[in-house]
Amino acid sequence: MGKKDKDKSRRKGKPTGKPGKKDRARDRAPIASDAAAGLALLPDGVRSSGGPPLSAGAATRGAATRPQPRSTIEPVELAARLASLGRILQRQLAWGDMGEGLTRSRLSALALLVLGGPKTLGELAAAERVRPPTMTRLVRAMERDGLVTRERHPEDGRSIIVRATASGERRLDEGRVQQLAPLAGAIADLDPAERRQLEDAADRLGRLLRDASRESPEPAG
Repeated sequence: MGKKDKDKSRRKGKPTGKPGKKDRARDRAPIASDAAAGLALLPDGVRSSGGPPLSAGAATRGAATRPQPRSTIEPVELAARLASLGRILQRQLAWGDMGEGLTRSRLSALALLVLGGPKTLGELAAAERVRPPTMTRLVRAMERDGLVTRERHPEDGRSIIVRATASGERRLDEGRVQQLAPLAGAIADLDPAERRQLEDAADRLGRLLRDASRESPEPAG
């Protein structure tokens, strides 16, 4: 065997240490598949620093496929729980200190006048669900204490218009602060995230009650 033949034989039997294009492509294939598998484990919209972020559409599609939490109780049971909480809250507020000279009935009537404006005795009695003579006695007592004033209706001389005085408005604010102090203190002890959840729940419950009130039939006579 000549020298050239020996050189060819050695080259065939030993690697040269320089991979060709096909070798490099084959080596990269498992690396690319490993990288794709790793990206699949990342949250939507997140990639490694070496590549661009996922499109907004891809992130939105991923968020839409996430399962949403579902309620574990029936609507009737949830309504019963809310009604029970409402009764507990009402009792707590009724027991609260409303300030000197402010009974629960006075506070309620004052709130109607301050927040809703002047009203006739008949309107006050209907809103508070009491008989007109009962409301007349209450208004007279509040007038003696400077909380409200009474005046003749400009268009109907038989009707009396009741309006809150500046002193009545001030006493209402003071009474509400005192009455709500225990509940406000409990809310103040919540962490910011819990308080935000309570705010959202109160807003949603308010909308729910307003919608339910519109759908409920008016009480008879």
